[in-house]
Amino acid sequence: MRPRIFRRPWDLGTWLYNLGLLVLSPVLVLWLAWRIVVRGKGREGLKERLGFLPKPVLDVARGEDPVVWFHAVSVGEVGAAESILHEFSLREPHAAVVLSTTTPTGRQMAERRRLETHGIFYFPFDLVPIPERVLNALRPAMLVLVEGELWPNLLAAARRREIPVAVVNARFSDRAFARAKLIRPLYRWVLRSVDLVCAQSEQDAERYRALGATADRVQVMGNTKFDERFPEVSSAEAAHLKLEFGFPPEAPVLVAGSTHQGEDEVILEAFSRLRASHPDLELVIAPRHPERADHVHETVEHYGFAVYRRSHAQAGQPQPEPAGPQARVAILDTIGELARVYAMATVVFVGGSLVPKGGHNILQPLAQGKPVLTGPYMHNFRDVFELALRANAVQVVRNSEQLTAAAEALLDSPEEQAAWRERGLRMIAEQQGASARIAEALVTLLHRRLGIA
Repeated sequence: MRPRIFRRPWDLGTWLYNLGLLVLSPVLVLWLAWRIVVRGKGREGLKERLGFLPKPVLDVARGEDPVVWFHAVSVGEVGAAESILHEFSLREPHAAVVLSTTTPTGRQMAERRRLETHGIFYFPFDLVPIPERVLNALRPAMLVLVEGELWPNLLAAARRREIPVAVVNARFSDRAFARAKLIRPLYRWVLRSVDLVCAQSEQDAERYRALGATADRVQVMGNTKFDERFPEVSSAEAAHLKLEFGFPPEAPVLVAGSTHQGEDEVILEAFSRLRASHPDLELVIAPRHPERADHVHETVEHYGFAVYRRSHAQAGQPQPEPAGPQARVAILDTIGELARVYAMATVVFVGGSLVPKGGHNILQPLAQGKPVLTGPYMHNFRDVFELALRANAVQVVRNSEQLTAAAEALLDSPEEQAAWRERGLRMIAEQQGASARIAEALVTLLHRRLGIA
């Protein structure tokens, strides 16, 4: 059953917001042109970003089942959405779910994991009349935003059509909240269009309320990242992965995942020191952005190591053999393999944390039972990180010397590795269940829109 469509006129906030965009339009046009033409960002799927939906999505929209539009920005949000989509589909199998992403990597991940959706498209630019065109074509019964991207024109257009909006796995980092407070009136207006906020923590809930979200519409549901369907990798599969990377079966492996510029040198310095006491140690560096792989390659060679490039090996290109006793460092420059590669690690370092990027997902290596080291900058994963610290499932290092010492202590003690494994897996098990709670709340919101008791 499809809901009726209402279209209220623009309110004062919409007029003022778009008047501001009009004043800024020369700057916005130049910025968009620079992103698309110079940096190449947004070029892929440009037609969809302008509001012209692909045929498979339009076919879904023309059906009789209610359309539910989920939006997940990139890889992290797609991962967080996966378990919600699964739980929601179990409870509402007749809903036609479509998913939008902002980044190509997010879309690739959604397609590769074959999420429980009926169509995927790129998120449209939030410029009038593009959101109107998309909503007119989709006629969604509900809009679900993962982790909190609030686009004023889209939300205002949804409100005029009485389309309920939910923000799930919602969070506000310290930095984002500090910026948001500077434009609190804009957030207060935008949050009028949000019917449900499923916050990760009480602190996130309080921040949404402080910015203007109606108090009774904000609920603490927990973090769906604990419900992520982490890949199950057997010991035999992990051993086979080692062989693919050219590592001896019994060799210990340090995996540095999601690294950023400024971290590779720290890791390589630590690796050089660790090789003195553990000459069989192997290293995998997985840059957060694969386009950095050439720079990482040069850095590795500068430190005197040979290089194995995962993308080159998969393309059938020959890999240079180390010269004599020279060690070889593997660069994981492919998308979607890191969660499985963690399974062959002995010790894991998660990047974006020695430099002020905010850190990355520590749950993937913890789910594989691995000891996890990070730097101090983990503010983008504040709640998960603090839980892991309290559970003694993660250790903070601040430089190459501390990374060396922490990794060496773990490499020297299989007993410590086993203890870390137990603590990490127990913490994840204790925190699971947010996706089911969110799915129940979404079904209730959808049924209210459809008039189902």
